[in-house]
Amino acid sequence: MPLIGWLSHLGKAGCCEAEIPIRYFWVELVAGLILAGHFVVFGAQLTLVFLPFLVLCGIIFLTDMEAFHIPDIASLGGTILGLIFVLAELPGLPGLRDAFIGGVLGFAMIYAINLSYRFWRGVDGMGFGDVKLMMMFGVWLGPMMLLPILFLASTVGALVGVGYILTQKISSKSAKMPPQSDITTLALPFGCFLVPAAIFLHFFDMTPLLGLTY
Repeated sequence: MPLIGWLSHLGKAGCCEAEIPIRYFWVELVAGLILAGHFVVFGAQLTLVFLPFLVLCGIIFLTDMEAFHIPDIASLGGTILGLIFVLAELPGLPGLRDAFIGGVLGFAMIYAINLSYRFWRGVDGMGFGDVKLMMMFGVWLGPMMLLPILFLASTVGALVGVGYILTQKISSKSAKMPPQSDITTLALPFGCFLVPAAIFLHFFDMTPLLGLTY
């Protein structure tokens, strides 16, 4: 209904004709497609179990995209909620051991990468929010999902970064101005790549194909 209302009023509020940003339309559309797809692929029961996870992922994506910030109430709250669901033995979730290992490993992986980058460049390469986000993914999805999530997010993020730099260089050349950044200093909200990667791999589990089982 919100989508139909937005389209029928041409992106304006029906009560006062105020313009409604198009991002609201896309948020509603993508969220609806993800939930509908989850229902089709996994059924009603697992969709109810993973509904909080998907909602929190949406919140994290939007806040990181707009403010370069991942709120603790979403990442840490999602981690705690995931552990509660695991303890309740809800279907579709990893066992308690895997959830614990996943949380610790997710935290440690990104923290170690950030420490290495800080040693190399003298500044943080990632925000601490990304560390806590990967911890949440480890609890909800298990430890075997972490490497594929990190690889997919890093690959897409690198491609986006390179594309942005090339576009900027072309624009700067045509305007006869020096480019403003390079690939080593460009800041991108990494949570905006981690979240889609996690949701994609939740739908299309590639760990058996990669031999990531134990």
